[in-house]
Amino acid sequence: MSQELIHAAQDTPATANHPLHAPDVLAMLLADKRSENTRRAYRHDVRAFFLVTYNCEPNEEIMRQFLGLQTPPMAALILRYKARLIAEQRSEATVNRRLAAIMSLVRFARRVGATEADPGNHIDTERVIAYRDTRGISAEQARLLLRQPDRETRKGKRDYALLLLLLENALRRAEIVALTIGDLDQEGRSVSIRGKGRGTQQERVTLSPAAVNALSAYLEGRHDGDEATAPLFASVSPAFYGKPLTADGVYKIVGELAVQAGIKARISPHRLRHTAITLALDAAGGDVRRVQRLSRHARLETLQIYDDNRSDLQGEVTNLLSQILASE
Repeated sequence: MSQELIHAAQDTPATANHPLHAPDVLAMLLADKRSENTRRAYRHDVRAFFLVTYNCEPNEEIMRQFLGLQTPPMAALILRYKARLIAEQRSEATVNRRLAAIMSLVRFARRVGATEADPGNHIDTERVIAYRDTRGISAEQARLLLRQPDRETRKGKRDYALLLLLLENALRRAEIVALTIGDLDQEGRSVSIRGKGRGTQQERVTLSPAAVNALSAYLEGRHDGDEATAPLFASVSPAFYGKPLTADGVYKIVGELAVQAGIKARISPHRLRHTAITLALDAAGGDVRRVQRLSRHARLETLQIYDDNRSDLQGEVTNLLSQILASE
């Protein structure tokens, strides 16, 4: 959080009738988030709440009205918003994300003395089954995908190296686009990534010889930025040449290569991450502890879900029951 915003919170008296300048509370909340993606998501979801609830942007007057509410009327307002989202048949994940954004705003406002309301105990989130389909694509389809980039061209060399990092290291697309030239250690055969939820902290990820060779081929003769801070994966289109690939750009590259490969299923960078983790569990015989180092999931239980989906234990038991019921 910036020092100016901290001073504003300290110097401005706040009561239910005279909270901090309302836009300052939202600005302070956003400034407290390290990730630009997180800030963008919070900004979008808070805006959506005010557009639906007050039929206008979250300006100072409207947000002051909202933060000046006591707990019961504020909870009622949020519950009506939730009901509206459900009526619109929004997914459980979307409903929970929208609610989480507005509840984060309220909690933050309480921290800085901009509201006295505490509606948290009155709002129930939707139950969501996490990681419902983690299988990704088959090893054969993954190999087919890797054969698509034309490795005689600059774009093809880049796309091939990008696919290897997705499939061999289970990197997230946000981790891919954040990589710089300085993050790559070809001699040490590694990249340093800024992982999910780690802020500026970096984590060393070992690369395969194939990935190092692919990156070396892609970077050879590159003149659009070879300093340490230049993006590792850059655009090769004339309009944006040398600019860092965006997360949407990575999504588009993967999708186009999948279509080119004739893969019917919808393929995304995150689905390739699922593929890498599932194939790793196959190779490791279901050893979730070994694969946890690849996936970098904080909870081992998450990998257990991957392993259960990979093995289809439910289907296996169903077949056993079918055999029992069919026997004389």
